[in-house]
Amino acid sequence: MTDVSLLTALAILFVIIGPLLLIARSLRLSVVPSLILAGLIVGQLGIIDEELMLELARLGIAFLIFAFSVQIHTERVRTTVSDTEVVAIVQALVLGALGVVFALGIGITLELGLLANVGFEGTLGIEQALFVGIAAALSSTIVGTALFAKGQSDIVHDYLSAEIDSFNDLLAVIILLVVSAGVFTLEPIATQLGYGVILFAAAVIVNRYFFGVIELLTGGSDESMLISIVALLIVFLAAAEFLETSIVVGAFAAGLAVRDNPVTYSEVFNGLTSIRQFFVAIFFATVGALVTLPAPGAVIATPAETLSPFLPVAALAFGLVVLTVIVKPIVTVALLVYNGYDRRSATVAGLDMDHVGEFSIIVAIEALILGLLIEPVFEAIILAAAVSMLLSNLTQTYAEDIYRAMLDRGWLGRPYHNVDDWHTVPEGITDHVVIVGYGRQGRRLAQFCEEIDQPYVVIENNPQALSALRDECAAYVLGDAIEPETVEVANYDRARLIISTAELPALTDYFLSLSDTVDVIVRTRELPMAAELLERGATYVIVPDLLAADQLASRLEGLLDGTYGPEEIRSVGLEALGVGDTAPHPSSTDLPTQTDDSEV
Repeated sequence: MTDVSLLTALAILFVIIGPLLLIARSLRLSVVPSLILAGLIVGQLGIIDEELMLELARLGIAFLIFAFSVQIHTERVRTTVSDTEVVAIVQALVLGALGVVFALGIGITLELGLLANVGFEGTLGIEQALFVGIAAALSSTIVGTALFAKGQSDIVHDYLSAEIDSFNDLLAVIILLVVSAGVFTLEPIATQLGYGVILFAAAVIVNRYFFGVIELLTGGSDESMLISIVALLIVFLAAAEFLETSIVVGAFAAGLAVRDNPVTYSEVFNGLTSIRQFFVAIFFATVGALVTLPAPGAVIATPAETLSPFLPVAALAFGLVVLTVIVKPIVTVALLVYNGYDRRSATVAGLDMDHVGEFSIIVAIEALILGLLIEPVFEAIILAAAVSMLLSNLTQTYAEDIYRAMLDRGWLGRPYHNVDDWHTVPEGITDHVVIVGYGRQGRRLAQFCEEIDQPYVVIENNPQALSALRDECAAYVLGDAIEPETVEVANYDRARLIISTAELPALTDYFLSLSDTVDVIVRTRELPMAAELLERGATYVIVPDLLAADQLASRLEGLLDGTYGPEEIRSVGLEALGVGDTAPHPSSTDLPTQTDDSEV
């Protein structure tokens, strides 16, 4: 393979991607199906060699993983296992075991000859079944976020998805190191794991002790910093090649070595974001290009001979799709609800993971290149990845509708915990204020209500905030604000005012439906949307930018007319930021961390 051929492959890919993306944009369609379709066209035309496409996929995924691992903060690594990580472990074990059992079942069926006239190259034994289990078990931070270009949200289900997927990514790196050994024997695997430890240790050392030197030498230049980061990536890729381990592991370690500082070097991280979007396009296109389907002409000419080798591939792919799109969300929802999360957050988080992850694809590619994976199983994993990503695009778009439909049909059962055990609302409370979300803004609203002796009820759906609610709130309910049980306990119908600090369309729409009987305050960041919400019945709309501007003007006026001095303004600012105080308790409105614009 030459650099010219790689560039040619990229050019061909984007020549076909371009028109399809323009059509998708004009028809307001999702870009993900368009990218996969473009890749599928390239693959079916056969104009790019498969070996070259595999190398392009490896490089694309490596750069993509680097761009995402830059966002990981090494100083936040915990030595304790959280409930979300327990969910991730159990989920991976259950789905992995089901994937292995299913693949072995297909293998036994083929060996017994129960499917007549079906050709299959290779034996579908335990080693091959393990890769099917890996594909079923691993979801992806990258697919889960890049798929829909979502920014960091303050909603619990986004936090849950990110936590579980991040653990899956770490597990996938370990699996990738094992696969890089090339054989399933102890000594080579231990050697590869040792190389991984060396790379990650080097990344942490660079991040903690040497990245500051790089910042100093660049002298604040965004261009120099970007070049330095790219050079750092190349060094880690070269180290991975030298150690004969996967370049994806090197790219992951390189991202950990970079200190995430978007404030100081905003242009640098904007540049990395652009790189990420470029490789996201390559990723989805190469997934489509690697899909192998029977040629239509051959199917028509010799249907039996053409389709018989494809039947086991299709069966494996179908089973993987069922496991990832249906079984994995069910397992995830059950585990999260068991751990105290509300049914809505658990359901939407489960739908975030209904796909074959990018690490599963790179594991399959590495295993294929090293001769550990046979071609039919690889084809099944790629086909399942493409189909599951397309379906995931739909489930993410209609996640709220899916949740409501499941709830209305009683498929979600009742909450695992009894809402009566997780609330302190006086029976028959009336003329009270309902505060939805106990983040920074929710806490201040609760404090204000206490100062003026106004009865209130806080609604929070994150179990991690339970201890804070018990210590600080006179009345609270731990549960989803839309759940019938929560509505009944909080007595919405007799409330004086409902204030939603969570910017979530489903919540906003629900509370606006109550605006005929109770005053409602909701939140949005978009000015046109604020006007629309007021027209729909909102008493007031919280727009952080407007509140921040009003507060800035008030502080500036006080500073200029001598009411406040610079030190007083600074002191108020530090107090508002909570500097010196304990960290804010996690909430549905500030997970994993968030500074509220309206109060800084």
